[in-house]
Amino acid sequence: MTNMAQEDERNAAIRKMTELLRAGATMLAETCPICNAPLFRLPSGEVLCPIHGRVFIAKSEEEVAEASVISTLSELEKTACSALIQLINAVKRNEMGLDEAARIAVYWLDAIERAERIKDMIRLRKAMGQERKR
Repeated sequence: MTNMAQEDERNAAIRKMTELLRAGATMLAETCPICNAPLFRLPSGEVLCPIHGRVFIAKSEEEVAEASVISTLSELEKTACSALIQLINAVKRNEMGLDEAARIAVYWLDAIERAERIKDMIRLRKAMGQERKR
């Protein structure tokens, strides 16, 4: 990532933190386990990261690993969606043929589908574990 892109991301995070504080959120001493940004507690009691928008409160190392996998898969999905938008724009600008764009799009769509399946399996396993505890 270029210095300018890093600076843009940093500025966006600072703007989001400012918005949260203005909305009545409280900055906490804890940090996001993924990006180390400070966490915020909303007036509703919800805790969130200004970058990821949500925080997983983990009670075990297994839950930390699950949260990390889910976060990584969510980032993959965002990247895939951006790539698909770029493909569409390349076709619109006649920089790429429709057949080539369709071939590449299949790979990104497959990545999104697989990421969703993995996240669903994690959620199902977690739900089954909670049912056993009852």
